[in-house]
Amino acid sequence: LRMHSLVKIARSRITYHNVICSRVSKLSSQSAETESSDNGPEADPLLLKDEEIAALQTKLTAESKLLSEMKNKYLRALADGENVRNRAKKELEDSKIFSIQSFAKDMLPVSDVLEKALESVSEEERNNNQTLANLYEGVSLTHSQLHQVFKRHNLIKITPLGEEFDPVYHEAMFQVPDPSKTPGTVMNVVQPGYVLHSRSIRPAKVGVVKET
Repeated sequence: LRMHSLVKIARSRITYHNVICSRVSKLSSQSAETESSDNGPEADPLLLKDEEIAALQTKLTAESKLLSEMKNKYLRALADGENVRNRAKKELEDSKIFSIQSFAKDMLPVSDVLEKALESVSEEERNNNQTLANLYEGVSLTHSQLHQVFKRHNLIKITPLGEEFDPVYHEAMFQVPDPSKTPGTVMNVVQPGYVLHSRSIRPAKVGVVKET
């Protein structure tokens, strides 16, 4: 509504400005013709005097300044409107992308429990116990299927072993000196992290090489 009003006002000012310009130009030429014909016929009483023309020119200057200000306000209103549209578009896109964030975070402990269950059963135990082996296979398939769903929704597991520590995606739990590794390198992953569309929803809990 504000932008529409500015456009309407700016257009009316431009029209008025053009009319004044045309009138002043015409009057100026008429005045010049009158002054150059001292011995000519009697002057037209409808012609304006120099003082009146000067007053109109002053008014024209003021109108030109006002028109320039209105144009600037109009351009700023256009820019503001574009910014509002861009922000709304970005917020809508983010709401679609991250609408499952809370649900995804609630599912991460389920994945952790399944991984712990798989880690707790050794290969030797599975070989000696067929029932346990069948149970292990079922848990493994469930874990695999869960992570396929994660991947389909761009929920990615990160295990940054050997990578440089990044506070955005990693949470340092402890530091250990190790001259053979570069300080700040992740040397142990206590708990994997997860990112949703590049946004960290759970940082990986890690141990980092301490600077000596």
